[in-house]
Amino acid sequence: MNYLGHLFLSGSDEKILLGNFLGDHVSNKTLHLYDSSIKKGIELHREIDLFTDSHPISRELRAMLFDQYRHRSRVILDLFYDHFLAADFCDFQSVSLLDYVIKVSDILQKQLHLMPESAKHYFMAMRKYGWLEGYTSIDGIRLVLNQMSRRKNIDSMGSSVEFLEKHYPHFRTETHAFLHQAIDHFV
Repeated sequence: MNYLGHLFLSGSDEKILLGNFLGDHVSNKTLHLYDSSIKKGIELHREIDLFTDSHPISRELRAMLFDQYRHRSRVILDLFYDHFLAADFCDFQSVSLLDYVIKVSDILQKQLHLMPESAKHYFMAMRKYGWLEGYTSIDGIRLVLNQMSRRKNIDSMGSSVEFLEKHYPHFRTETHAFLHQAIDHFV
């Protein structure tokens, strides 16, 4: 799961939400700098990653992508998961995606001073460019995947969107099943 999925599975505790957002930006060496609630969020982030990577649905969907995208299939699938969560947000939450994004952005903004620089950079870009809202569209996912490819100087992952479009009903059905299981497990 990418940012939206992680935030969504954080529950209502603001410090846990922050920690979950920080998960990829905090190393074990700097973990001691955070209070216990933020540490719980960081640990939750890692548990979500492990759950996602080892889940049978994730393995099956990654296998579909693997021949063409190899190790990048994990990153691509994380974005696909966030796409379906965003596009079908009302199936998982009683508020609109936009209201949810505003609420979460406000919570993170209040805690900006607790973020390492790399997380601040991601948060500010996420907010400025509307990444979470952009996940609702295929073009939004393509844009994010292309930006990630350029940043990491690897072959474009944006072309994976054509694969998604070709297999959209299957990916949507499997993603919904996965997300419901993740919600049952974490929330």
